Amino acid sequence: MTESFKAVGGCRCDQNPVRYEYTSRPAEVHYCLCTDCTDICGGALALIAVVDRSSFKITANANKLKCFHSKATCHRYFCSECGCHMYLHVDSFPDFELVHIPTLDRECDPGGKPDRWVFVRSKHPLLTLPDDGLPRHQGWANSGEPVA
Repeated sequence: MTESFKAVGGCRCDQNPVRYEYTSRPAEVHYCLCTDCTDICGGALALIAVVDRSSFKITANANKLKCFHSKATCHRYFCSECGCHMYLHVDSFPDFELVHIPTLDRECDPGGKPDRWVFVRSKHPLLTLPDDGLPRHQGWANSGEPVA
């Protein structure tokens, strides 16, 4: 028997928010320190769930979505009214959408816990990474050995 799973979230509009869901657990969850993610979300780190594209769908107010191409291969989707950045699509990962976990409803299970830090070379100098035992990668997790 297959486990039933659904994570739901959306933008921060009080009326007619963009809503989305994904119905399979993420392939991975990680902390991202790349300047694209951190600048877009306005924080020192981004919490990302990498979800199967076939399980991800916009469930309400898709007409409010706009796309910002932070790179030629990176497409970030946000609400045109409140500006909330909810997810991105990276061309080199065609089967996945990368969901910004803080846009999930707070009571919602994201489907996993972060298992690594990526793009630590881009870390903001004021951020001190916790001694959490998770692997740390200079770039993407598959791009090299973890750093000490």
